[in-house]
Amino acid sequence: MAFHNSLTRVERARLTITRLTCPITRNALRVIPLTDFLFGIYVSRRYRYIYIDNPKTGCTSLKSAMAELELRGSESNLDPLNPEVIHYDSSPLKSFVPIFPNPTISNLAAKGYRFVTFVRNPYQRLLSCYLNKFDSNATTDNPQARRMPDGAVPSSFSEFIEAVVDQTDHDMDPHWRSQTINIQFGMIPYTHIGRFENYALDYKATFEKLGIPDTDIPQLRHLNKTEAGRSKLNDFYDEKSQKTVYARYRDDFLNFGYPYELPD
Repeated sequence: MAFHNSLTRVERARLTITRLTCPITRNALRVIPLTDFLFGIYVSRRYRYIYIDNPKTGCTSLKSAMAELELRGSESNLDPLNPEVIHYDSSPLKSFVPIFPNPTISNLAAKGYRFVTFVRNPYQRLLSCYLNKFDSNATTDNPQARRMPDGAVPSSFSEFIEAVVDQTDHDMDPHWRSQTINIQFGMIPYTHIGRFENYALDYKATFEKLGIPDTDIPQLRHLNKTEAGRSKLNDFYDEKSQKTVYARYRDDFLNFGYPYELPD
């Protein structure tokens, strides 16, 4: 059952019970919209794990591989390279909604489900978001543009920074929302938090932590790449913007061990 912005009476009752009985969900919905919360949850009942989506950390490549693994041996003709199968309701990992009477996220954690996710240096993640969502897609039908203040498309990276740092976590799009908030760090008992900067090794380690034999791990396909990883951050950040981003995303820098200095 899909939950949307307009809930029925029964859906509201189910959500109320979920908030009362699931500390993880209750905490998350204090700071992010329900649709964002549910969109970021990918559940594998076959392998008993939950992937928490954190955009701009290599998630497209990882979700494609997870969909491929989930579909193996089935009669489904779903294509794990199809964006609808990777990100949306067609994904075999999106068939389960953790809202009462289904087991909630807290229930699944108590049942031994493992949690995995990825994080990224906040400077590079924010630049990747801008390059991918605005520098090459500056159109009015861009869904990320609708989450900008007044729906305005930024004309530069510095303008993008100035606009988003004043937003609350609730108003932010997940692509530039604090990673600490996106992954509910400190609330969810993670088995593995991979790092984008060490992607190839941590991609493999993620599946190993989930108990997948080496021979069954899907081939790594680098999907939805941007130029942020190859860009010189000094070409985009000056002292003011660096300080501004560090101040707004300070929890991410501290929680995930990223330094104040710009990476090389």
